[in-house]
Amino acid sequence: MRKIMFGLFLFLCFTQFSFSQEHAVATEIFDIYEKADKELNKVYNQLKKKLGTKNQAALITSQKDWIKFRDSNCNFKSYPEGYGGVIADKMFADCRTQITLARTKELKSLLSGF
Repeated sequence: MRKIMFGLFLFLCFTQFSFSQEHAVATEIFDIYEKADKELNKVYNQLKKKLGTKNQAALITSQKDWIKFRDSNCNFKSYPEGYGGVIADKMFADCRTQITLARTKELKSLLSGF
């Protein structure tokens, strides 16, 4: 009985340790995305302030369309919801991060042109 209890104890310890590591990695991925998203919003607002009314409207439409593209593209590249477990969320967050970084770079290049 003691061997079974000890085995169960070890199993639970390792399971908890593994979960903690996975949770830390997932949190880091989401933190990186949030940082990238904040930078994108900062650059977007800087660019928007430099534009006239007509170009602001075009930028707003473009950004809304880009958000739809980003999300649908990352849904396509990631596992469908309900499949892939924890890795699906990580893949989705990483995809959004990479596309957000690219969009920020694009807007920065437009910002330097105005």
